[in-house]
Amino acid sequence: MEIRILASGSKGNSISLISGNSHLLIDAGISYTRIKTRLQEQNISVDSITDIIITHEHRDHASGLRVFLNRHPSTNVHLTKGTMDGLDVATIESINNYNFITPEQIFKIDEFEIFPILLSHDANEPIGLIIYKDGKKLVFITDTGYVHKDYFPIIMDADFYYLESNHDEVMLMETYKRPHSLKMRILGERGHLSNNEAARILNEVITDGNRATWAVAHISEDCNTQEKIELAIVKHFNNPFKAKVIYTSQESNEVIKI
Repeated sequence: MEIRILASGSKGNSISLISGNSHLLIDAGISYTRIKTRLQEQNISVDSITDIIITHEHRDHASGLRVFLNRHPSTNVHLTKGTMDGLDVATIESINNYNFITPEQIFKIDEFEIFPILLSHDANEPIGLIIYKDGKKLVFITDTGYVHKDYFPIIMDADFYYLESNHDEVMLMETYKRPHSLKMRILGERGHLSNNEAARILNEVITDGNRATWAVAHISEDCNTQEKIELAIVKHFNNPFKAKVIYTSQESNEVIKI
């Protein structure tokens, strides 16, 4: 499988996942032109995308969906009923083929087997994804204030984690760029995972003797740094080498092969 992080962060999110003849897009929070260009840089045609999963309705995850579907009207869209209800009318009207996702019920897209989990964010019905293919397990979790302990056995010892490490708590509280109410939202149970929270989760779910790839996702541009994330890893990992760490950004376009 090949994973391409086309963009990650508060300005837009989109991930390309390719295996064999299957090409799945997770979120379309950047423009259609940008999705197309990012794929062309890797000699991949946007026409090969057959399915899109939208994890929740916020603009940084769904703003490019309408134009994408206007260009490719036969594309299948997979989303929860809550997410559909939260989209703007023009985007809803652009969707011709859709499948409602039910959290904690497995569904399939081609040869991908997908288990959606319910997350805690200020959106209607946000989900994370555990994707299985060819004996590999991929975990995609962003935009959540916490990950419920009941899901830990399911996400245990995956081959790949796309897990957000959004902010450093001290930097967030000290910044003058955000009002206090927004800071409290980010820190709350329906906000975003901090560096410390993300590192604690991964330390628990990657067991001794295993090694995973962690694409550090949804990194705040003004309330986080790579150094702060590394300090959290050193602080919370019982073995700092249990994960190969890759840092994502709005300009990401690295190929991750699993």
